Amino acid sequence: MRLGGRDRGFTLIEVLVAFAILALALGVLLQVFSTGLRNARVSEAYTTATLLAESKLAQVGIEDPLVEGQSVGRFDDRFRWLVEVRPYQESEPDAAPEREGLPVRAYEVVVTVSWDEVHDKRSVSLTTLRLAPGE
Repeated sequence: MRLGGRDRGFTLIEVLVAFAILALALGVLLQVFSTGLRNARVSEAYTTATLLAESKLAQVGIEDPLVEGQSVGRFDDRFRWLVEVRPYQESEPDAAPEREGLPVRAYEVVVTVSWDEVHDKRSVSLTTLRLAPGE
């Protein structure tokens, strides 16, 4: 047994430094987890919005009439929809052969589903072509 020697153990400064490092590490880990949870929630909202947009897009021309113009509505308290129907215009009209007198007419249908996040507005848009009887 030594009485006059140096005591073994941690000093108060060493313990405080260890706690400070632990607090910083836990703060970073909590931020990483919260960012992951927020991204998972946003991803779930995008998936839901895409499924709702696909559903609405499938209705246009079948359950809902294929009429030029816009229509709006709500799926629930969170998600809103906008349907735009317009005549399809080819990007290069001179390159296409003349289509006068065809029995069908092409329409471009755009369905946009939007919702509000905490600090942001988000939306998903899907576009397709639908054929209707010609004039």
